[in-house]
Amino acid sequence: MRRRNRKRDSRRVSGPSRVLILSADVGEGHAAAARALAQQINASPEHAEVTIIDGLAAMGPFLRPVVEDGYRVQLRFFPWTYTVVYWLLEHVLPIRMLVRRLLCMLGARPLARAIAEHDPDVIVSTYPAVTVVLAHLRRRRVVDCPTVATITDLTGLFFWAQPGIDTHLVMYGESMSSVERIAGAGSVQLVRPLISAEFLEPRCPTDARRALGLPEQGRMVVVSGGGWGVGDIAGAVGEFTRVAEVSSIVCLAGRNEQLAAKLRSAFTDEPRVHIYGFTDMMPDLLAAADVLVHSTGGVTCLEAKAAGTPVVSYGLPVGHARLNTRAMAALDLLRLANDTDELRQHVQASFLAEEPGDEEPLALPSPEQGPTAVDAVLAAPRRVRPIPMWQLRLAAVATWVALLVGVGSWLMSTDEVTVVAAKLLQVHPLVHVETNRPDVALIVHAPSGAIPAIAAQLAGRGIHVTFADDAGVPSRQRIEELRALGDELVPEVPGSTLLRWERTRGVLRKQARALGLHHRFYYLQPPGGLSVGQLVLGRTAGATPVRGQLRLSATAPLPQRPMRAGDVLVVELDGSSASVAGLERIVSWLASDRLGAAPLTWLTRSPSISASSNGERASSAAPVTSASSEAISGAPPSGVALKRSPSRSGASTTGITV
Repeated sequence: MRRRNRKRDSRRVSGPSRVLILSADVGEGHAAAARALAQQINASPEHAEVTIIDGLAAMGPFLRPVVEDGYRVQLRFFPWTYTVVYWLLEHVLPIRMLVRRLLCMLGARPLARAIAEHDPDVIVSTYPAVTVVLAHLRRRRVVDCPTVATITDLTGLFFWAQPGIDTHLVMYGESMSSVERIAGAGSVQLVRPLISAEFLEPRCPTDARRALGLPEQGRMVVVSGGGWGVGDIAGAVGEFTRVAEVSSIVCLAGRNEQLAAKLRSAFTDEPRVHIYGFTDMMPDLLAAADVLVHSTGGVTCLEAKAAGTPVVSYGLPVGHARLNTRAMAALDLLRLANDTDELRQHVQASFLAEEPGDEEPLALPSPEQGPTAVDAVLAAPRRVRPIPMWQLRLAAVATWVALLVGVGSWLMSTDEVTVVAAKLLQVHPLVHVETNRPDVALIVHAPSGAIPAIAAQLAGRGIHVTFADDAGVPSRQRIEELRALGDELVPEVPGSTLLRWERTRGVLRKQARALGLHHRFYYLQPPGGLSVGQLVLGRTAGATPVRGQLRLSATAPLPQRPMRAGDVLVVELDGSSASVAGLERIVSWLASDRLGAAPLTWLTRSPSISASSNGERASSAAPVTSASSEAISGAPPSGVALKRSPSRSGASTTGITV
């Protein structure tokens, strides 16, 4: 596009400049500002070609219905939601950045193509969302000509003002500092209001009423809901019907045909009420009116001020309308009414202010002061310095790296796709051991500090199990104590949290070395299951997870389904005497089905065994314990025979005897 601009500049040395105005049909104010600017440029002595397009439509088929229809539905039916959205955009930086990013991602390329088709010398945006994308294109060298943005609001300029815009045209001097704080020094210029020249022409109120067919005597109030007809229009009209001095009430429903029909039905018996839809007679209406009651502010207020008509804001205290009208009220540019009582008082005060000898009307900025928007647009400087290409490339690479790291971290930290990862890696968590012994492999998960006492108490009742102790690395003394009692320890990984999964391999390696395990071994997975990262790193460590056919708390009710020989049962103990008693109850429950409880290694080293997952027989490549682990695992040494010894509850449990 920059190459085409250079050719065009050399081709048209003395030809007319091309001005492209990007507007949007989101309320009438943005379109009215675009029309006024085009009118002023066409009426100026400068030779310029002006084109107005819908910038929101040019940004693709998705954004226009979302923004326009969503905004319209919010204001008409759920205005409080717009207040919430606007507050989030103004005060929550990540949300504002996300919305800006989405606008640029969806609309940048389509808008760039539309701009290239018109090949302009200067581009003007009158709608904030379009301004965001235009600034994005300008800073990235996609647009090389000067860019201009019009600002008709006083506050809430976080989208109106952008660092990528060369010149911002403001209608109020009070907003200049806010714009420069966002876009930089020298980025703003105060200009005359962007309104049609018809509002600047002197008009006789009596002649205007006569032309409109309205009563020449009495007070006249215009109630406007903007181009979309939003706000409490009916409430305002109903309030003025009770004011005797008001001889005519003109209600502007805009393009809201449903509102117009509703108002005609509600005030059909009130001759003072006149319902208008969208109209081009605003100059005559404002000239004839004693006061304008408006719900949305913006360009209509500028038009009223140019016509010398006092303004009262009422009916839509949401979003930017609330902030903008409050700021204008603080500057005495209008009166703000929060309810119908205040509305009536403010309107009557406006009537009195116009009586001879009384106070002057509210202070209004003079449209004759300051330079015109035409001068600023046609002489717009190239202030913006595009981002260097190396920075753009670095930012792109950094974005992709951050995205990959973020997605990768989430993927490795989540257990949502662990099943798929397990199939791809051919990892089958142990739930059952095919064995010829009538035993269940019992793994007890207990606090590390409570394990010695629990093991001694269980051994006294002839119960021997495999312990897991919160993924700690057991000491040599702990291992020997448990071996002497006929118990064993199994490695375990902690529950997975963000980035903690990367410790899995190191934790397993340390535990395996302490227990004398080499190459391939089993480890207990956490209660919530393994994350993908834990599964992968456990696989690289040569370890296979143990899930268990059933995992339950020792104090929970007994399961309804029966266990079978070779099943792996994981029991959670909290170290209390009640949990130990609960474990004894579980062992008795197993004994009622003629099943004993034994450490895991006792079953995996028994004759004719193979580990299976989900009830399926696994291959002979199932992990086995090393010879060194046999010496410390608590398994019966050679020459030791197993026998059944009664527990206190009368259940037969597996014990050892020499």
